[in-house]
Amino acid sequence: MKNKEVKENPENLNPYKLDKLSRIPSWLIILLLKFWAAAAAVFFSVIGGLDVGIDFSGTATDPVSSIIASIRIIVLIALFISIFINYLVRPFVRLMYNKRNNTYRYNMINFKGFLSFVVCLLYHLVLSIILFFITIFLSMHHLVLDLFGTTGGVGIEPFTYAFCYMLVDFIFLFAKNVIVDSVKRYKYHKQMKAEV
Repeated sequence: MKNKEVKENPENLNPYKLDKLSRIPSWLIILLLKFWAAAAAVFFSVIGGLDVGIDFSGTATDPVSSIIASIRIIVLIALFISIFINYLVRPFVRLMYNKRNNTYRYNMINFKGFLSFVVCLLYHLVLSIILFFITIFLSMHHLVLDLFGTTGGVGIEPFTYAFCYMLVDFIFLFAKNVIVDSVKRYKYHKQMKAEV
């Protein structure tokens, strides 16, 4: 049986050869996954929330109801992004990690357990508050993506929100990576001085 399998395998077949999909850089895969997660979170929570019956409308004359509606939107988007990032994107980041490819630097929270979801939710609450004000700024200047010309460039839109999410998340990731690298350098230099 084994001889037959060896004969069917051609000599030029290399099982350790890299395929075409493995040549895609891991940062690009994680970037696309995060973009999808942010856009899907907006689509399923805010746009899909209207279909389920969640009311986000606040009246212009009553500022309290508009603030409550804004808080609902912020919390709901943060919850959905946290679910998607923590349970869909983070496992891919962990699978792609190895000593040569440190994919943990492209993700903010990299530990396991329910505590990771809580920390992820708190992180995305901060991001959602920042993105809420960015979305208001973009709406005031009619810079929201409007493919069909129906909204006039105002409101919340999944692709614009996901793009802004990527920019704000990059700023936080850059700060985290600078801090982690500087701590590692400090420990290394301290160890080198101790050995001399």
